Amino acid sequence: MFYALAYIEKDKLMKILITGITGFAGSHLAEYLLTREKGVEVHGIQRWRSDTENIKQFKDRVVLHECDIKDYHSVKNTVAEIMPDKIFHLAAQSFVPASWHYHECDRRT
Repeated sequence: MFYALAYIEKDKLMKILITGITGFAGSHLAEYLLTREKGVEVHGIQRWRSDTENIKQFKDRVVLHECDIKDYHSVKNTVAEIMPDKIFHLAAQSFVPASWHYHECDRRT
């Protein structure tokens, strides 16, 4: 699935940014990358109120960034700071009934 993610250049890590890293899909992707891929540096975007239960086993091996994914400047600054080689956008509404009422908010995410 994720073949040849790491750079061929010796001693250079591939920076990977995962939005929604504390969620179900994001946490599993991060764990997969940390255990199966060599030469990766995993960064994750989290909300200030995000529960980190899903990443507790490897939280010390990822770099977390607090960012409002719906705010252009916040995302732009975070991406500029990290300068990732790959971005996996997995941030999403975690409570489905809320998405029925606040669909505009979900669309911006």
